[in-house]
Amino acid sequence: MAFLPYIDFPRKSILNEAHLYRPARTGIGDSVSKFVPKGVMPALVTPFSRDGDISEEGFKQVIDYTISKGATGVVPAGTTGEFSYMRTEERKKLLKLAVEYVDGRVPIIAGTGQNSTRASVLLTKYAADIGCDAALVISPYYLRPGDKGYFEHYATVARKSDLPVIMYNIPQCTLGVLNSNVVEDLSELDNIVGIKDSSGNIPYLLELIQKVQGKIEVIIGADECFMSAVAAGVNAAILASANLIPHIWLDIMKKVRKGKIEEAAKLQNSAQTLARIVLKNGAAPPIKAGLKMMGINAGKCRMPLDTGGTLPPETKEEIRLELEKLGIIEELKHPPIQRKIQILDALTQQGFEVRDASNIKQGTASNNIVSVGIAAGNKNGPMGRTFIKLLTNAKIGHEALSVILEPNLAVKPSSIMFPIRKIDSMRQASLFYGPVQSGVARAVATFLENGKIPSQSVENDVIVFALDVDLNTRNRREVTMATQEATEIALADIWR
Repeated sequence: MAFLPYIDFPRKSILNEAHLYRPARTGIGDSVSKFVPKGVMPALVTPFSRDGDISEEGFKQVIDYTISKGATGVVPAGTTGEFSYMRTEERKKLLKLAVEYVDGRVPIIAGTGQNSTRASVLLTKYAADIGCDAALVISPYYLRPGDKGYFEHYATVARKSDLPVIMYNIPQCTLGVLNSNVVEDLSELDNIVGIKDSSGNIPYLLELIQKVQGKIEVIIGADECFMSAVAAGVNAAILASANLIPHIWLDIMKKVRKGKIEEAAKLQNSAQTLARIVLKNGAAPPIKAGLKMMGINAGKCRMPLDTGGTLPPETKEEIRLELEKLGIIEELKHPPIQRKIQILDALTQQGFEVRDASNIKQGTASNNIVSVGIAAGNKNGPMGRTFIKLLTNAKIGHEALSVILEPNLAVKPSSIMFPIRKIDSMRQASLFYGPVQSGVARAVATFLENGKIPSQSVENDVIVFALDVDLNTRNRREVTMATQEATEIALADIWR
């Protein structure tokens, strides 16, 4: 089901089970004993305006969307929330806004970790004072302590802050690993209720589960490892991609719990590419791009994340494609392919009229995915001149490309291909100059290998391909196979 543009969801939404996990905060001991992180909680993005200010309206929209999709808690001012680019006063403002707007609908786990222990204690105390339910405290970074330093840091925050503490291991950002033995020792402290592991290291995660199970919760923070973690016994997740698809992660969790492993694995695979794009591109930029495609005002990132080239157009197209596959946004419908391509007419439309076509061999073929028109002729004749013009006089959106099997290995006879449909985006370009080109090259190579192209033509002829591809197709391998099939049929019109 496609997601419609942003709707102002009711603030008293009961579309999730988060209330089951909310503690009754009647003092530190009571709070700790009752607060148990469960389910899927988004590491909320922080929308920023063009001037770099926090966009309160955008932040509220993100909160409403994630809660409406079943999120069992929200995590403001975490890594995906770009906390490291924010001043302490700004983090306080964000946390207060979250408490006021969430208004008890789900628990709030506040990102309160800072470089120094003292600063972490002060911000955690503030989070407790304004009504947050727990604190997510990142391991000290930049000047990394040893194991004893990590232990003392977390023990001090837990001891001096009237708020349940969740430790946060993310070595790719802190450059230091929170040793499992240290975690095991810290799990004995009353005010520590969990550890979020974003390392993506499954053996480490399993070691944590083994050592702390029954004492504190192990929370998965690596999106790509979600199903593996749940199958191993993890009951909670704090994920960047849960800004976009919390309901899918929750569905996977439910299926694993019910023993429907194959169904869960299929769902995980369907979300895997999106999760990978998110984690490989700094989390916040791809999440914000996706939310904007869904009609949610996710704002901009802060410098240096918000710089030219951080999220190139082709990556945005891949995000859109994955959201379409998952049914989060409506698919962009493209016109059907041109079924029968008359190659000489196609060349004329591109501004390359071929004179004296009497010795030019032509072929055409199509299937449901791709259509191809072919012209072959002597390199010293009209086709040779057209071949050179296509290479040297590119028409914007219809640029011609040499047909190659792999880099620096062109097919024989010398071949060139161009799209009859204008290429309007990087995704379309990657489809045409990727799987389509590969399919054409394989077809020519197969014909040559099977001796179906006369040796005289191999040396003396050139081939021009005009192609149209169904841009609604999602399977790139299928495009390659369909292109090869249609191209071989069209080549058979020329060399039987």
